[in-house]
Amino acid sequence: MSTIITGLGSGLDINSLVSQLVAVKESSLVTPLEDKLSTLEKKSSALTTLKSKFSSLQTALQTFTKAMYNTSSDMWTNTTITSSNDSYATATSSGGVSAANIELFIEQIATATTAKSVNSLGATSKEALENTKFVNLANGQAKEGTFSMFLDGKEYSIEIDKEDTLKDVMNKISDVSGGKITASLDDNGNFSISSAEGTNLFLGSSGDTSNLASAFKLLDKQGANNYTSSYPLSAVNTSAKMNSAESGLSGLKFYNEDGSEATSGKIIINGEEIEVNGDMSINDLVSKINGNSKTKVKASYDSLTNKISLTSTQTGESNISLSSEGTNLLNVLGLTQGEGENEIIAQGSQELGQNAIVHINGNKVVSNSNTITGESSGIPNLSITVKKPTSDYSGNNEDVKSVTLDIQPDHTKIKESLEAFVTAYNDVVSNIKTMTDSEGDIGRDSSLNSILSQLRSITSMVSENDGIYSMLSQIGISSDKEDVSKLTIDTDKLDEALSENLESVKLLLSDGYTSKDDNGLFDSLVSTVNNVLDTEKGYFTTQSESVQSLIKNMNTRIERANERLLSYETRITKQFNKMDSTIAALNSQLSTFMSYIG
Repeated sequence: MSTIITGLGSGLDINSLVSQLVAVKESSLVTPLEDKLSTLEKKSSALTTLKSKFSSLQTALQTFTKAMYNTSSDMWTNTTITSSNDSYATATSSGGVSAANIELFIEQIATATTAKSVNSLGATSKEALENTKFVNLANGQAKEGTFSMFLDGKEYSIEIDKEDTLKDVMNKISDVSGGKITASLDDNGNFSISSAEGTNLFLGSSGDTSNLASAFKLLDKQGANNYTSSYPLSAVNTSAKMNSAESGLSGLKFYNEDGSEATSGKIIINGEEIEVNGDMSINDLVSKINGNSKTKVKASYDSLTNKISLTSTQTGESNISLSSEGTNLLNVLGLTQGEGENEIIAQGSQELGQNAIVHINGNKVVSNSNTITGESSGIPNLSITVKKPTSDYSGNNEDVKSVTLDIQPDHTKIKESLEAFVTAYNDVVSNIKTMTDSEGDIGRDSSLNSILSQLRSITSMVSENDGIYSMLSQIGISSDKEDVSKLTIDTDKLDEALSENLESVKLLLSDGYTSKDDNGLFDSLVSTVNNVLDTEKGYFTTQSESVQSLIKNMNTRIERANERLLSYETRITKQFNKMDSTIAALNSQLSTFMSYIG
């Protein structure tokens, strides 16, 4: 902006005069160009919007034309399958399944194989258990602290130290009560706390800090004067390192091929190798097995029975394969016996799963899975899931001797796709009409009107195909009564056509389904739309390029016009400044002259 003298000499508001003159010049020089640019930008935006409408129509049409070529598509083969009792069996289809009623008699369902330690881990002699530290018992969950007992209402308390053995704890119980309360351990590892006949014994108080009663499973009282553990005690500590004395495991070895001592080895479960070492705990081992899906098992440790279990993630009558390399860990866990080439599954350690046995329409089918596929049943594309035996086999109280699967065609997806087509088509028609009228953002456009004419012609044309339908109106798709340029659906007529002549509906929409000639009505529509959207020579490509070129040119013209406007403003500012200076000089001379003649 030029420097402006604000009329000090002339008394004129030069700022205002310059601004008014520049505004007049701008309205004739720049504003018309900006108006043209705005019109072009609106046209560009309208073309983008209309292109998206054609893309939606293209997608809706391709739902049908692609499905015609893709025989794996289930739009035309969808079925509704209803089970007479979902708690026994359900079914799904993945392709063409004929309408039918299928009767199922479920003899047995498939179960998974389980491998379990043949004996409780950490099972030791009575003497060894008595000499085990109290805090290492009950899988390392026994806690030191105060433990209370009440005999005929009188309280006796002991303090259990973390260095105390089980024998120490037993002696403390006897000592504190003067022998009135005794603790004992039998040869099977069952622990008891009792008092004399005729007395009343209670264990524990809310102020105790030791969990002796719960850790040793002594909460199930046996008579008034006796508490006996629900399960034998074990010296296993699942959190301790397996090669440590605290773990309760014994005889664990790791060795090299030459027999020398090693620090790690491998266990192989169903062919999947898992590296193990003595620094791992049983908890670590369980986590590592469960973290590897390739083993096809889930591991768990039962702290009540002190056994480790491997349950197959697959059902059926098959063993869990187990072997070792460089360690006898599976032997120690009671899952195998023997080492090296002589290692075999421990006798009695695996409970085999069972196969499912189902009678389908009278035909006996055996499957290793509870999901019976067409491969097993002989019914292609049908998958049956059985959940429990029917009453003739299970002897349950429900009077469910069989389950019936009712299979019927499901045309929901076809109807939804046709509705999507009609919506997309009508959206294209509405936008073309709105954008090309006298006040539309695109304006009169013969190319768009020609495209719209092509679309209307195809939707009303007669198709030559081998079916009984030759026009869309025959399957319920026709011109809207209120706006003949749009389409509407007669759902009753469409339902009838789909139910009675599904193949003819397919042929009307796309001959490509059978002949690959692409002469169906939707084939013609999608071909027209594809041409419109062609990225090289399509309508939107050429129009967008043209409009963007005009926008670029208009921006250049506006930039030049603004430069001319700035030049004009600078020039007239200088002129007004000069005028103001001249007037100021004349006023000064007049003032001097008047002083002479005053």
